[in-house]
This record gives sequence, structure tokens and C-alpha cells, in this order.
Amino acid sequence: MSEIHECLTVLCPFDHVPRAAAAYVACLAVEDGFPVVALRVKVGDLIVERRADLVLKHARAYAGYEVMEIKWRAHDGGLYPIFRGTLTVEDETGKYCRLDLDGSYEPPLGLAGAVFDSVLGHHIAVGVARELLNEIKTGLEQAFNSGATAEPAGTS
Repeated sequence: MSEIHECLTVLCPFDHVPRAAAAYVACLAVEDGFPVVALRVKVGDLIVERRADLVLKHARAYAGYEVMEIKWRAHDGGLYPIFRGTLTVEDETGKYCRLDLDGSYEPPLGLAGAVFDSVLGHHIAVGVARELLNEIKTGLEQAFNSGATAEPAGTS
């Protein structure tokens, strides 16, 4: 089992995150019943891209924290690991929040996959996670800046 831990700061107030996350997922293409994202990683001069099914859903909330389950897997299958974890949103200041991605994946192919993971695979997986976290950040910020996170009329 390999673990990934990444974090970054987002220009989106904490109380807007649930609606911003829903707006982000709603703007993704849906194929075979799953929202699909393009996962990218740079390996040397080469950019490798694979479409992946993304699950991002509310799990629980605490004062100043929103915890979402996150999972992604290659859309068309293949010998790629499935990532499972949490995306925790923490209130930082009035305009900012922090995203923490924590999770793990099991390299495919048993011992051969574990060896590949120790040499290069984990580096690739961390790069993919960073890129996806940046894409989610951009999606949250765009949803907030476009007004997609405003309270619906008649609610308070």
C-alpha cells in the first residue's frame, strides 16, 4: 500500500466550499455514470494523460472542517491503481481555505508492481495527485468567482 499526502491553499471561503465542490463536479463530463477527469503527469519531457472516474462526496463536517471522500480509477480500466482517500477542507481565513488530500493506492501486479512503485510509480502517483488537487483548486475558485456558490434566493 502506498500513501499520498498533498495540500494547498484555495481562494474560496470555507462556507462556500460545499457548493463550489458540487459545481466543480457538475461541470465534469459524465461517462458510464461517473464524472470523468483527465489525470496528467509529466515524466521527463513527456506528459502522460489518462481519463479517470472521479468520486468526490461529502463524508462528514466539523466546525471549520469539511471532509469529503475522494476516489479515482482509470476510466477504461487497465493496470492502474485505484486511489481512495479523503479531501479535507479547513477554514483558514475569511477568503481562504486549505485542501488536504490524504489517501492510498495498491500498486497492481503484486511484487512487480511494488518494485515499479518504489522506483518510479510512486513519483508518478504523487505527480498525478498534485495535478488533480490543482485542478480541484481551480474548479473551486472558478465556482466561487463566478457566483456559483451564492446562496439560492429565499435561503439564509
